[in-house]
Amino acid sequence: MPDYDVIIVGGGPAGSTAARRIAQRNLNVLLLDKATFPRVKPCAGGMTDRVRNVLDFSIDEVVQRRSFGQRVYSPSGDIVDCTRPVTTGDLLMRGDFDTLLLRKAEEAGAKVREGVNVVNAEQDADKVTVTTSEGERIEAKYLIGADGINSVVAKSLGFYKRWSAKDAAICIEIEAEVGEEAVERICGVPYEEKGVAVHIYFGPVPFGYIWCFPKKSILSLGAGCMQAKAKNIKGLFNKWFEDFKEKHDIDPKIISDTAARVPYSGAVKKTVIGRTILIGDAAGFVYPFSGEGIVLGVQSAIIAAPILEKAVANSNPRILTEFEKGWKQAFGSDLKVAKSTADLMFKSEKNLNTILRLAYEDQVIGDIMYKMIAGLDSYKNLQRQQVKRILTKHPRAGLSLYI
Repeated sequence: MPDYDVIIVGGGPAGSTAARRIAQRNLNVLLLDKATFPRVKPCAGGMTDRVRNVLDFSIDEVVQRRSFGQRVYSPSGDIVDCTRPVTTGDLLMRGDFDTLLLRKAEEAGAKVREGVNVVNAEQDADKVTVTTSEGERIEAKYLIGADGINSVVAKSLGFYKRWSAKDAAICIEIEAEVGEEAVERICGVPYEEKGVAVHIYFGPVPFGYIWCFPKKSILSLGAGCMQAKAKNIKGLFNKWFEDFKEKHDIDPKIISDTAARVPYSGAVKKTVIGRTILIGDAAGFVYPFSGEGIVLGVQSAIIAAPILEKAVANSNPRILTEFEKGWKQAFGSDLKVAKSTADLMFKSEKNLNTILRLAYEDQVIGDIMYKMIAGLDSYKNLQRQQVKRILTKHPRAGLSLYI
């Protein structure tokens, strides 16, 4: 008999959530991650309240601040104020958040092994087997690949060979210690003392943006763009950062300097093969417009858990095909719409300026952008509202987006 009911490779939000939900169903689950937690994770550390809404426990202990929205800067210099006197998301350090989720999985009964590097996966009609860098072979009835864009599970089992440069994005990030006063001075909002907003800068890097996410005394500053267009992204970011430091009169201490790739094109063609499921970044579950992937990783894990329970109970791997139907119904349409929105917006600097100018001048379009970034409605509904508003109130500008 296999050693476990389910093995999960990858201990990020998707993998840890899957381990917790599966363990809560009294299955024997093992989670493996090559890192030792807490670990530094290239991520702005901002989450919409959609994440809170799908988790079954509080994350307040790791939240450093709440966000009152966003300020969006266009290439031409317009500032679209998407802040409101209500909070819509959490600002935290990913290392803290991921560690919390991992420990919650352990508390639920999942076995967690850190510092274990999986280098291969295989499966047959009866079981799955993963092999570690130390030569250890571990067997289970089913396998979840939650090991990110460079997924060993996906590559070993033929889900895909690699992500092309046009299907992936490059992200670089630094964590800059500037002190609480500077954080509130740079990112403050008028709605509440010590309240802050996220800042998004379009224009400094092509086919992407630069971000400034405030934490308690740290600014998470980074840049992301499509990998195929990522020419000298580090140099462009450094130039922007020098201007940023001068403008705000700060001399920060750099705590970390990291880089990573994330999916850009949306979900992969197959997320189930045999006895294996892909979730989170490994499956391409990232919104291309915003780069938000945590909520989809958590959602995909929650969808997978009862399906795996059913497959174990019935000794029937064909049941895993229900996962494809589940995630497509839950957020498949949104992923496609988010991709089309990103493609249109990042088509050219002209398009960026046009869309952001309309949001700057038209309060209705500005409200739609606020809801889109804050995750207050589906991309599908918001895109429909935005297109209708642009074509009825700004038809010439709307047509120019497609020329």
